[in-house]
Amino acid sequence: MCGYCIEANFVIGRMWQSGVLTAEVSGEEADWILLQMLLEVAELHSLKPCWREKAETLCPELLQLRHQEAKPCASTLADIIADSYAAASYFSEADKTAAELDIDTHHKLQDGFYSNFNRFWLALHELMKQQPEHKVLVDIAVSVPAFVPGLPGYELALQRKLLRHCVSYYGIEFVAAYLQQLRPELIVYLADRVLYQADDLRYLLKLMPHWQGNEVLASKQDVIDHLSDKLATIG
Repeated sequence: MCGYCIEANFVIGRMWQSGVLTAEVSGEEADWILLQMLLEVAELHSLKPCWREKAETLCPELLQLRHQEAKPCASTLADIIADSYAAASYFSEADKTAAELDIDTHHKLQDGFYSNFNRFWLALHELMKQQPEHKVLVDIAVSVPAFVPGLPGYELALQRKLLRHCVSYYGIEFVAAYLQQLRPELIVYLADRVLYQADDLRYLLKLMPHWQGNEVLASKQDVIDHLSDKLATIG
């Protein structure tokens, strides 16, 4: 199951936070876990004090971003929508360059995205509250980007944030409606993060034989096996 580990590292973070992981974790692995925890937790107060203290040293800007999203938004709706579309344009541009396999272009796109990441994150966070049905939220949630492999993967975290929103807002039928556009690792993500009840897992298993999208990090069979294993553990 290591194929989609990049997008499933939030699981490690949740397990470590809850005390399930007892092995010593240090160095880059621990830093990566902390980054994913900051990006995935719904509320900062759910982080243990020791993790918040480490975040102040390791990633103060990311920590400040999460604090800032809890404050009243000073931007106008027009600015929020404009910034949201700017974020979406990055995803669509990255997708268009996939066939070219131009690594330099990909790096430039990714650098440009990261330089504006905080602005994009806050705009889309606010748009989810003010216009939860806005089409741009769906566009990013189901995009198939061609990013340069590597860390920290903030663009993937932003996409997962919007995917959670869409599934919560529209219901599990959202997965069926956009099944072919969802990467296998995102379906696994939903099964671990949002749709983890027995009925939801059965629904996803019924959908998977019809999935004919692109296998990026995980295969169709990987997803079926993962869903079956999870369902077996809850009966």
